[in-house]
Amino acid sequence: MLRPEPPGNVLTQSGDIDNRLKTLFDALAVPQLQAIPSGSSPTDDERPFYCLLEDDNLVTAISVQVDELLEPDADRNEVDLTIKVVTRATKVVAGNLDYI
Repeated sequence: MLRPEPPGNVLTQSGDIDNRLKTLFDALAVPQLQAIPSGSSPTDDERPFYCLLEDDNLVTAISVQVDELLEPDADRNEVDLTIKVVTRATKVVAGNLDYI
């Protein structure tokens, strides 16, 4: 997580890190049906539409490294993220045997 702030203060500046991570996981997860406005559908540039998480309750480990974003005029409320994901099947079926 690169932020336009000097190292440190990750827990106190621009929102707590736990709230930032919860927002990120919510954005990566399949939305709840009641959260989708009626009549909404992916636009042409969103097809196919992928979600990384079926449910954010399935996340089993998190590691975050924070450093300073060295970009002039960067918005203080934005971050640059590089995300590495390791997936693991939670239910064995014929289609996911290669991922066990």
